[in-house]
Amino acid sequence: EIEHFFTQEECQQYMDLASEDDSPPATQPSSSPPSSSSPLKVTSATFSSLAHSKRTSTTWFCHYSQVPTLLAKARRLLDNLPLKRMEEAQVVRYRTGEEFSWHYDEIPASQLVNGGQRIATLLVYLNTLEHGGGTIFRDLKDSKGDELTMRPKQGSALLFFPALRDGTPDDRTLHKGEVAVEEKMIAQMWIHERDYDPVIPEGNSHEAAEELVQMKETELDYL
Repeated sequence: EIEHFFTQEECQQYMDLASEDDSPPATQPSSSPPSSSSPLKVTSATFSSLAHSKRTSTTWFCHYSQVPTLLAKARRLLDNLPLKRMEEAQVVRYRTGEEFSWHYDEIPASQLVNGGQRIATLLVYLNTLEHGGGTIFRDLKDSKGDELTMRPKQGSALLFFPALRDGTPDDRTLHKGEVAVEEKMIAQMWIHERDYDPVIPEGNSHEAAEELVQMKETELDYL
């Protein structure tokens, strides 16, 4: 757990990316966005190899230029990792009763041509939940021997590594987002082995965010 990764104000800014769009989600992430600067809202999908994996949430795929704070802080956390290795950032909403059952974050072999395997997952909790909505790892244990569980706390981040440096998936990272008792919102992003070409929203690019990220890094006194 990385406490205070986002400030309260930053959390609200990222929740606002989702709240600005009340339209029904698209069923396929290849749909065109409403405008060139809007996040793309879709029904959440999963790459998990588990046939029974269930995900019932809504995802907004963001333009890199919309999320300079997340990119700057991620780059700082990951030893100045190049932006080009970062997958499209997402804001995800779980309404009451929604969940993401047991799954892996690794991507299928057929899609490794774009950036290779996901080697890091960065997740930021945008609101605090008193009950439910935790991120649970089945095969990782806490000091009491129970399943390792991260409880949603506004501004806290979770960083873990679904694959080794060579791209070999780490099966110990099987995890789930337990059923939300109240609305839960997160920002998330994955890091790839190699340079990744953004797919959505239309017109998305790392280059469009580079100057904004550098400005944010200066503001945060990272440079």
